[in-house]
Amino acid sequence: MHLPAAPSDSHILAIIDAWIADLARGDYACAHARTAHDAYYGWTSALLRAVIEGYGSPEPYADGSVYRVTPATLASGAPQERCVERPTGQDGGAALAEARHSLPLNGVWSDLTATFRVEHAAPGVRLVLQEIHVF
Repeated sequence: MHLPAAPSDSHILAIIDAWIADLARGDYACAHARTAHDAYYGWTSALLRAVIEGYGSPEPYADGSVYRVTPATLASGAPQERCVERPTGQDGGAALAEARHSLPLNGVWSDLTATFRVEHAAPGVRLVLQEIHVF
């Protein structure tokens, strides 16, 4: 999914909110298609599901718990991370911004956090899922 040439923080966060809504519906394929992916992590819809269910690990959680994304409006508490950071200098890199957002799991906002890069990509700007881990 491409963003406008100069996306606002709210536009970036709205796409992440839609991504979280996809996950809450269990539509990992749609969530996967909504973002580009860092090749290093090799994201697939199945890996997204496994990492979320394992609370940041593709392996099952040690105590057997399975984590699922809750609709944001139904989660108690507040996100620990919900921010967009923009580089201050002109380093010539492709990244326009980085975003972090906590995930609502099993009814509460967790410390499991998705990180994204906002970068130039023909024909515009794209949101790239980097990693999902506990901060």
